[in-house]
Amino acid sequence: MKRAAYFIPFQGCTRRCVYCDQAAITGTDGPPITPEVVASDMRRLTDPAELCYFGGSFARQDAETVTKYLDAVLSAPFGSVVTFSSYPGDFDGSSGDLLISTLKQYPIGTIELGIPSLDEDVLAACHRDGGTESIKRNLIKLRDAGFHLGAQIMIGLPGQSPESSASDIGRLGAIVGDFGPWDLRIYPCLVLRGTELEVMYREENYSPLTLEEAARQSGVLLRLAKHSGFRAIRVGLPESESLRNSVIAGPYHPAFGELALSEATALELAEETPFGPWKIDRKKISHLTGHGGRGIARLSELTSISEKSIRDLILKF
Repeated sequence: MKRAAYFIPFQGCTRRCVYCDQAAITGTDGPPITPEVVASDMRRLTDPAELCYFGGSFARQDAETVTKYLDAVLSAPFGSVVTFSSYPGDFDGSSGDLLISTLKQYPIGTIELGIPSLDEDVLAACHRDGGTESIKRNLIKLRDAGFHLGAQIMIGLPGQSPESSASDIGRLGAIVGDFGPWDLRIYPCLVLRGTELEVMYREENYSPLTLEEAARQSGVLLRLAKHSGFRAIRVGLPESESLRNSVIAGPYHPAFGELALSEATALELAEETPFGPWKIDRKKISHLTGHGGRGIARLSELTSISEKSIRDLILKF
């Protein structure tokens, strides 16, 4: 199904996280697109589409605005769905119950929840409102209401450790249970110009992950996610000129997802057998050979087999 994505930076946000600059991330600056413009775009479609609202906290907008944006999907061809991202705490209490009742009147594709961490100290350091229990409560509430969910998690946040990130996947996986697979996005924390994190970085109160550290951590999370009821749909922020020009420091790479996949593939093969040979789908061989053979180098490091021998031990099919 074709995706029609609209970015509404900071819409519904009541505060700004220390790392966030949605305009730089999305390349969208200026007033957010209106529901009327979206509806007009939808009427021009000839086939069903997935209407997506990203940026901000969709469900935290006032009820009238939320309904107007949702109504736009009704102008799209039959079979279209609407997907949006939101804070996980937006579905608490009676107002959350009313919101869920409203959502059930529409063809919802996926509700993606921004869950940078399940570590209370990390959430506080990032100026996130709501805590771990609220996140878990909202996930369960939406899960039991029958919605397909997605989680957007981060690595390299202030006060966050690799062990904390790995624990997040396990704790989220326990909620997924037999309701998966849920979608998963993994974003490495970048220091963006104009954010509070830039101030922390320049004052030496924050040290970002190196590119190699971020790739290794992401590879581990991809392996854990595969066995925890998640389907990874993106690793790394979408490449854009505005993002590239806004990065002050941190593990930025235009093909970060491929680096993470090379790590995950190397880990998987080393777990499969530390001696080889390894049978690999030809479509996935680039996970090992791409970016200067990073995956092969990592497999060599993990197994203590020379890179030349590893190339001989890879069986393509």
